[in-house]
This record gives sequence, C-alpha cells and structure tokens, in this order.
Amino acid sequence: MAILLGLAAALCWGGTDFLGGAAARALGVRQSLFFSQAIGFAGLSLLVLVLPGIRGQMASAPPEAWLWGLAAALCNFLGMLALLSALARGKAALVAPLTATYGVITTLLSLATGEILGWWALAGLALCFIGVPCTVYAPDDDSASAGSRTSLRLALAAALFFGIGFWLQGHLALPGLGTTATLWLLYATNLICLAGMLAVRPAEFQPPPSSLWLLITAIGLLSLCGFGTLALGALTGAVAVVTVLSTLSGAVTAALGVVLRGERLSALQWFGIATALLGVLLLRIGG
Repeated sequence: MAILLGLAAALCWGGTDFLGGAAARALGVRQSLFFSQAIGFAGLSLLVLVLPGIRGQMASAPPEAWLWGLAAALCNFLGMLALLSALARGKAALVAPLTATYGVITTLLSLATGEILGWWALAGLALCFIGVPCTVYAPDDDSASAGSRTSLRLALAAALFFGIGFWLQGHLALPGLGTTATLWLLYATNLICLAGMLAVRPAEFQPPPSSLWLLITAIGLLSLCGFGTLALGALTGAVAVVTVLSTLSGAVTAALGVVLRGERLSALQWFGIATALLGVLLLRIGG
C-alpha cells in the first residue's frame, strides 16, 4: 500500500506541474496560481472545520512554530512562482528534474546545522552536482535558447527556495503545527501574497474564462491529492518509502513533456536528468 500511495503522490504532483505550466501559459503565472491555490485552500479549510483535533493542535501550537511555518510558506511561495514561470517559458522535461534537486539545498542546510548524513545521501549529493550542469547545457543556438536559459535559471531558483522552505518546514514548523495546519498556513500565505500582487493590477484579478476552469480545478485537486496521498502513506509507517517514491514527480512531469508536448533533448541533457533524479532518490533514501 505504501508503494502505491507514494507512486500516486508522484503522479499527482507530476501532473500538477505539467498542467500548471499549461495554465500559466494560457492565463498568466499569478492568476492561474491564485485560483488553483484557492481550490486547495477551500479543501483544507473544510478538513480543518470538520476535524476538531486539528483545530485544537493549531490553537495550542507555540508562536514560534507559526513564525517558522510562515517563513517556510513564504519560501515555498517564491519557489512556486519561479517554478510556474519556468514551466511557462521552457521545457517541462528539463525544468521539473532541475527543480526536484531542492533536496540538495535541504541536505546542505542539514549538514550546516550539524546533522550527520550517511553515504547514500552524500552520493546523491554528488550525483546532483554532476547531473545539474549537464541538464543546463543546450547545444542549439535557436531563437528560443534565451527563453530556455531563463527557464533554467528560474528552475534553479525554485529549487533554492523549495530547499530552504522544506528545511524550515520539516525541522522547525511541522513538529509544533502538525501536517494539516502547516499545509493550511502554506495555502493561506500563497493566497494572501497572490491577492496582494493581483490587486496591483486589477485587470488580472478576474476569474478565468469558462474554458480554463476545468484545467484550474484539476491543478488544485491534483496538488491536494498529492499531499493527501503522501500523508496517508506516512500513516502506514513506511515514511521513507512513500517520500522517496513521491520524488519521482519530476520524472512524471518530464515524461509528460516529452510525450504530450513533443519536447526534444540532447543526449547529454538526458544523462543529466537521469543522474540528477537518481541523486534525488539517493538523497531521500540517505536522509
């Protein structure tokens, strides 16, 4: 069961990233992100309302847990903005695996704060350092190369923000807030920040056209299902198995980009993707 739930989380998040890129291209990054996050926030808020135990944990959480949770949420918000901007400009087959290397940042922060890591994690770190430069290499000099370079820089920025955010979340926020409350704070922060950004340009603060509501709803539900299946998998006791398998979401997004969008990569870039994803898996196993 843990294996199935881990794979389900990878499929959900891989689909979320791929569809999120399509929505960002059609609607704009901020507008598509706002409405898809609103759907997830509504689902989580409903869960908080019907489960008094979650409300009790939120009420009793220490103030510092809320502060660290807010800091983690802001980092994750910046990461999502960078990721969707990268997916809107570049190839999903490159952007998703690069973003998945946020584990490198989390691992480096863990090392800097005195955590002792095993050989598997260190090997994964080394593979990521080898793979990432290979994925960035693009031999073609066509007119799209400037946009591709921008998307790769945004993907690396997303990995940086996600790495810091997940480290803050896992080490400082989750112990005091719990999983559901931390996710609720993440969605609430995203909505507040996006509402502020959209309010500056009221023309963007409009509901999507009817033709895009199905896409936006699918993104919001897939993201929420990804978190839900990961949480259910953790309840089985096989936390490591579920977490490792969920990191295959980058491979799912890359595969969707190749199959559905016909994206083409060089042999060196394929090598870099495979090496980076293997490194991510080793980081999860070793961590």
